[in-house]
Amino acid sequence: MRRLAVLLIRSPERRWLLRALMFLGFIHAAAYALMVPPWQAPDEPGHFEHSYLLSTQWRHPLSVQPDPALEAELIASLYANRYWDYVPHARPADMPLRLGQLGTFAGSSRTLGRPSLSYVPYALALVPFRHQDIDAQLRLLRLLSAAYVPLVVWLAWRSAALLFPGAAALPAVAAAFVALLPQHAATMGSVSDGNLAELLASLFFYAVARTARMGMTWRRGLAIGLTAFLSLLCKDTALFLLPTALVGFAVLGLRRRLPWWELATAGLSVGLLTVAGARFGPRINHLQQLRNTWSALFQAGSYSPERLADYWDTAVTAFESFWARFGWLTVRMATPVYQALLALSLLLCVGLVMAATSRRWPADGATRRGLATYVLALAFAVAFVAGASVVYYSPYVSVAAQGRYLFPALLPMSVLAAIGARAWARLHRAAPLAVVAMLGALAVYALAGVAAPAFH
Repeated sequence: MRRLAVLLIRSPERRWLLRALMFLGFIHAAAYALMVPPWQAPDEPGHFEHSYLLSTQWRHPLSVQPDPALEAELIASLYANRYWDYVPHARPADMPLRLGQLGTFAGSSRTLGRPSLSYVPYALALVPFRHQDIDAQLRLLRLLSAAYVPLVVWLAWRSAALLFPGAAALPAVAAAFVALLPQHAATMGSVSDGNLAELLASLFFYAVARTARMGMTWRRGLAIGLTAFLSLLCKDTALFLLPTALVGFAVLGLRRRLPWWELATAGLSVGLLTVAGARFGPRINHLQQLRNTWSALFQAGSYSPERLADYWDTAVTAFESFWARFGWLTVRMATPVYQALLALSLLLCVGLVMAATSRRWPADGATRRGLATYVLALAFAVAFVAGASVVYYSPYVSVAAQGRYLFPALLPMSVLAAIGARAWARLHRAAPLAVVAMLGALAVYALAGVAAPAFH
């Protein structure tokens, strides 16, 4: 085992390992894309509808109009693919003509009033195939989403290598975490407005790592601001990038003496682009909505015993759906598996604390600044999900906070998890490889032992 760990992990420059993880990430997501029945992913009918309509209505990208013929085709596909076998709603005895008449998720979770940059690649991909069977079109878009995964895997590897140039195991463990996480593969194997948001957010964190290692310049400031801007145009779960970019610029940019014009250009690029992205994102009025939802934090009723019980249930749902909870969150793994994952999560957190308090903690200022930005980003992401979703929506929606909402912050999370795994290597050299092996076993169990039987 120890010799295998040395062979696989202590050779980070082996290109075959990175390529293998990238290929594995794509195959993992593509397996869900091809195995899971059509429309069995959160809001997938609405995301497909918006993408298809955009491919035919390029002149009106901000206000696509519904198409009754497409709705009828979608509804027919829902019936043909036994949609109601997997959702907690009764199947209408008579097939309706419009999605709004379904009385289920597919009719209520439409996004026509919420334009997103995420739909543009989908719409472009559909142009040559608009006359194909609707199920085939959906599979095509799912595979396009799955193709994002190798890019995120590469970005996780490279970001970890930039922050820890002398640490052999970290890039491989961080990349494996992205490639093997079951819920991530299932989500990236579906049509969703969050997938491109995650890819662009990962580019943001890669730009942060490069800036931490090589220093702030106006070009790197522009890269940070532009990637945050584009991610914010995809989905409002990327809103945490706004404070991350602003605080991150102070952490990364003010430690290096630059000409005033270059520092000003970098600062304006980060500030103006991220603020513009937040202002003109998918929900044009979401800054006002965000203020309204966060006001619930200061209401006494938000902390009644009943509401606290709601928060606990929501936290459990969020934890389970971060690791693996498929379909419209109706397909769970066995409870002992979630308990084991909770133990693994705690061990990784303890390892992270051990690493931070160790004398061997990197004295490299670039590493410290990059990690500080990553920790802040993860804290902001959790705070946004908790404050803007859990507190406000928990009395009305049982799945207000889902684990997938944290995936735009998956890259820093994977790097921090890799640090936690490496800290245990002081007790046993093969500890990082053991974590990767557990993730691999989880991926196989979730795919073959949970998802496949549920969607047979």
